[in-house]
Amino acid sequence: MSAAPTGRAPAFIFPDNPAALATARELGASGIRCLVLGHRPGPASHSRHAEFLPAPDFYKDAPRWAEFIYRVAGAQGASPVLFPTEDAALLVADAHHARLSERLVYPYKAPGVVPKILDKRRLYQAAVRAGVATPTFHSFEKGDDPAPLEALTDLDGWITKPACRYWPGDDGHMRTFLSLTGGSKAMTGSAIDAAHRIADAGFPVVVQENIPGPFEELVSVGLQIDDDGEVLGSFCARKRCEYPVPFGDGLIVETIADPGIVEPAVALLRELGYAGICDVEFKRDARDGQFKILDANPRVWLWHGLAARNGFPLALNAYLRATEEPNVRSAKEIAPRWVSPRGALAYLALAFRPGSNGFGLTLAAELLGGATATVLSDWRRFRDPAPARPSAWMEFLRAAGHRLRRD
Repeated sequence: MSAAPTGRAPAFIFPDNPAALATARELGASGIRCLVLGHRPGPASHSRHAEFLPAPDFYKDAPRWAEFIYRVAGAQGASPVLFPTEDAALLVADAHHARLSERLVYPYKAPGVVPKILDKRRLYQAAVRAGVATPTFHSFEKGDDPAPLEALTDLDGWITKPACRYWPGDDGHMRTFLSLTGGSKAMTGSAIDAAHRIADAGFPVVVQENIPGPFEELVSVGLQIDDDGEVLGSFCARKRCEYPVPFGDGLIVETIADPGIVEPAVALLRELGYAGICDVEFKRDARDGQFKILDANPRVWLWHGLAARNGFPLALNAYLRATEEPNVRSAKEIAPRWVSPRGALAYLALAFRPGSNGFGLTLAAELLGGATATVLSDWRRFRDPAPARPSAWMEFLRAAGHRLRRD
């Protein structure tokens, strides 16, 4: 592996998935060398903005992965900036911070803060302290008395999920909840049965009320916050459609004016002591009109590129702050939206049924048209030939189903 030229630091992006592709494009288009590390190539490996480097699988052997990253970082001319692209990667990077921070730069507050954000129990408790509205929730672990769950008056009105979707095992193997559910992030139905099933698999459990209201009431804010808790840039968005159903990823994401979620999101992150970029998701409760916290992702994500189209490139500015360079602004676009090419293909191929979808063929046309528009927009912005390669589309489809096969 050749060393990076002296001067500007490279970016280490891991693992290779669609979020890695979005990150490599944003950074690479600004002249930053991007090394995408993974135990197998994914969509980013086909991009002209990325160099793929085979690495150990941190799901199976995190210490070996950390030592590999440490060695590769030492061959660079400047300390690389680390960009995890999924929650498990965040947890592994945090667990090995003492070693890796000798040679790499973390563009977010570490160690210790990220696990508090990814653990729903601690996230919701921090929200309560910060005065941010939350769903009613209960914690449960294997061996706990189920009486509090039995006391719930409407078990069908509750969602049961792991406190964290990824949980390290004693053997160094990273367990993933998604393999239990076929890709969904939570379980509905009997709260007691679901809680026992999740706890028996080795995960702590959160049982929370299912906030009433249509899917379109799910909104989020993507932002960057500095060490003093000041907002450097933000944008708000609403998801339309999701896959897998329910509790999957957004297929169509549209930017919106702030409906009143930036302030509570910032209050929550300040309470947690976090600095960096983050996507914070809320849902408006139809009963009282309050936006209630659901989730927070302190990393790059599938559609963070909408931030650049709203004037503030989040991934690029995370890199610039980590390397002590001035933040930048970008030209704003009118009514930007993003449609997931990977998600649209997976949904239409595996789950779409015209007779059981409210939008019918109109939705199929919107997804196909929107996915095509996203690909063309990315080509104009990044001049990246990846979408023209059949092998790249095969990687998109494999990435759509890969997380379902994790064990």
